[in-house]
Amino acid sequence: MIGTMGARALFLLLVAAMACGYDSPDGGYGAPPTAPPGAPPVEPPLTPSPINGLWTSSGSEPELLRISTEQLAKSATLDPATHITTPSATLFTLNSVAFDDFGAMWVASQDDSVLVGFIQGSLTSSRSRSAKIVIKSNARSLSAPSGLAFDPQNRLWVSNAETGTLVRYDAEQLEQSGSPAPAVVLANMGHPNALAFDAQGALWVADTRNHRLVKFASAKLEMSGSPTPDVQLSGASSSLEAPSGLAFDRSGRLWVTDPGRQTLVAYSAAQLAATGSPTPAVILAGTSESAGIPTGIAVDAEDDLWVVSGEGSLRQYDHTELMASGAPRPTITLRIQNRALFWSIAFWPKPAGLPLN
Repeated sequence: MIGTMGARALFLLLVAAMACGYDSPDGGYGAPPTAPPGAPPVEPPLTPSPINGLWTSSGSEPELLRISTEQLAKSATLDPATHITTPSATLFTLNSVAFDDFGAMWVASQDDSVLVGFIQGSLTSSRSRSAKIVIKSNARSLSAPSGLAFDPQNRLWVSNAETGTLVRYDAEQLEQSGSPAPAVVLANMGHPNALAFDAQGALWVADTRNHRLVKFASAKLEMSGSPTPDVQLSGASSSLEAPSGLAFDRSGRLWVTDPGRQTLVAYSAAQLAATGSPTPAVILAGTSESAGIPTGIAVDAEDDLWVVSGEGSLRQYDHTELMASGAPRPTITLRIQNRALFWSIAFWPKPAGLPLN
């Protein structure tokens, strides 16, 4: 099915789907080795972490996938290093992934409107594993959740595509399973999808249905209501038909995936400062080597851009090729075997020195 699915058909399917207490008896890394008094310090072994790399979720064969650091180094058609299935969520369509500051991975399962959290010890090898924490809806507090992002205080923000709300769960609310009422609910957000925090702690939201990006300063994120955006960027003729993925790079540019136009665009820091409909500073179109439906996006520690497509391909663009509009060839192209319906990606460890995505 995946091999014969046309790009347009997959895009229509994507659009339809769009309408700290983590200790565990079953895992975790535990305390590092120590040396006896007076002896030289014991150096930790230089072995790759079993959870490091890029994580994503496949909806067509529901599971969480890790592409290891080693697999990210060169182009290939690959079987991901780690496959995690879970009875805790359906993971059927457009699932978002994000890591908190402690290395727990959180996943928004869109179809059954739940959040699931996995500690590091649950992610070290392929298996079926129940989530450590399962957060369920309270009076539609979770309703087709489609985007996740942690703020500077390690509080989890969730976009609800169905109800047009953003909700915030504080760290203590994520320590145990249940149906907590969100600490903050922001309403009248249109059709929110991806979320990203900038270097000042302001929250940016991709509103797919209204073809716009909106910014809320950190002061507007402390209480429930229907705040007016501090900045609103509307789609020009060449951008924002269906903004679906957001990520900031080191220079403060905001990168946006648009599966509707099959483009990747960037707004400069200056363009993000005021409301308007600017033509993006950079517009990247697809080539024969980068055809696909771009959905999730992330920036790595080298400031290179990684983009996952709905049909199961992953591409890296070197930061030196991202200064001007055009159709650059990906530096690395990975194809994930027998999987489709990818929506978001996240790195662990989190790249240092970048705004919060």
